[in-house]
Amino acid sequence: MTEIAKKQTEIQMNARAKKSQKVQSEKLSGKIKPWLFLLPTIVLIVFWMIKPLIQTLMYTLYDWNMLPGTVPEFVGLSNFSALFQAPEFASAIANTFYYILMMLPFSVIMPMLIAALIQNLKPRTQRIYRVLIFLPLIMPPVATSTVFQWLLHQTNGLINHVLISMGFIDNGLNFFMTEGLARLMIALISGWKMIGFSALMFSAAIGNISPEYYEAARMDGSGGFRRFIDITVPLLSPTMMLMIMMSILFASQWTFTYIDVLTQGGPYGTTTNIYYLIYKYAFGNSNVGVSAAASLVFLVIFGIIALLLQKISKRLAFYDN
Repeated sequence: MTEIAKKQTEIQMNARAKKSQKVQSEKLSGKIKPWLFLLPTIVLIVFWMIKPLIQTLMYTLYDWNMLPGTVPEFVGLSNFSALFQAPEFASAIANTFYYILMMLPFSVIMPMLIAALIQNLKPRTQRIYRVLIFLPLIMPPVATSTVFQWLLHQTNGLINHVLISMGFIDNGLNFFMTEGLARLMIALISGWKMIGFSALMFSAAIGNISPEYYEAARMDGSGGFRRFIDITVPLLSPTMMLMIMMSILFASQWTFTYIDVLTQGGPYGTTTNIYYLIYKYAFGNSNVGVSAAASLVFLVIFGIIALLLQKISKRLAFYDN
């Protein structure tokens, strides 16, 4: 009986050990599996984002023209010195903030009003208007630039033809080669492209507002305007902060194509923003070091702005829950 009891005990211990090993194996597998699913994304992020970022940080300390066979020369912080002394750098910063300010009405105020106006329409009519409003965004930027280049042409453009025929001007305006006017055109075209996306965002946000709020306000005798001010606007504050953040952080990127196609940064650098300046330093002047230095300054400035906007959003954004 003793031998039988020992064997039974050994069998039980082996079973427990196998069960414990199985549990540990399942736990380890449960920890590894999510990372295996994430591995392709992590590899892409490292290859396309982390690696270029590290290379950019390194190039800020070197002088290199990217020509085959040339070797980067270490120059320390002289690239930053050359950048801050360049007169076009301050102009590009000023133009960047100009585009940001000009984009805000097109990304916040106008889309919010459009979304509120079409919200009370029939569902089928809403879909039609949303498609029409969203169309500018899906148009390729280069194609959009070509269309506006034709519309605003000095001699053959439709806009100049209408203005002359109505007696507002005597001769056609050169919209893209006139200081101030060229920068305004870039901002207006970029804003026009932005309206569709923002309007859809605000429309979705308005659709998530509980109808009970409007019913209660209607029973209290509030009109449409008061309901918009007292209910819609406060509950849209998270979306407003999101669109403000996107406008500030991506205004340079959204205007890049139109600057490159329509003005090439002119006239006299009045339309150049920081994004286009980085591109011009690298591929126009073949000066990778200064371009990388401008990129780093751009990253730091907008990183600080993003952090500030997040803090402001936490204080100002209002949620109904």
